[in-house]
Amino acid sequence: MPLAITEQVNIPNISNDNYLQKAEVLLGSNFSINKIPISAGHIKLKVDIKKIGLSKPIHIEIFVNDNVIIKASPEIQAQFTALLEQIKSILSESINITSTRLNQSFRIIRAQMLLNYLNNLPLTDEVNRMLIVILCDIILDMVITEKLSSLTNDRAELESDSISTKLKSLEGRCKCTLYKSKNINDIRNLRNKIAHGAAPITEEEARNVLTCTKDVFAFF
Repeated sequence: MPLAITEQVNIPNISNDNYLQKAEVLLGSNFSINKIPISAGHIKLKVDIKKIGLSKPIHIEIFVNDNVIIKASPEIQAQFTALLEQIKSILSESINITSTRLNQSFRIIRAQMLLNYLNNLPLTDEVNRMLIVILCDIILDMVITEKLSSLTNDRAELESDSISTKLKSLEGRCKCTLYKSKNINDIRNLRNKIAHGAAPITEEEARNVLTCTKDVFAFF
């Protein structure tokens, strides 16, 4: 019986609970993820990940000493080589996702102020629902722009009107899906519908927009 492909890497601080939680989110954004119960105290996380076109899952174990074991069946050797780099990028990005300038960032300070304001708006009012969509779109753009600013000095990228373009640029550099890209683009589309006089935003839509924005902001 052929031996499993095994790779071991060390990702400093990955066993920290906050970073580990982000790693789970990122892995779940890029793959189908199955979390496996842990029976040993020296292991912090065990998961199997799969994606379309991958015939066998890839197994990941993260240990308290920040070592990571990544295993796969020899049947997927060709795919494993490429996916290994993506997995390593995801685990590293779960630690690096927050800008080192977070405390000084005017974008994040403004985004937090807007989010605090939205928390107190009743959803029963139609104007409030429109305001939630518009301001959440602005908050998400600020978050994406702030993260991108830590990776580029290109003002054209940072000042782009298209949040979709910013997301593609950001994810191209990080080699993984960082945020809820579809949800973020859906919120931009809702904002555009408001601007063009489409049907009113429902309470459920406004609530979902706010929840998604809070989730992305908390992750950042």
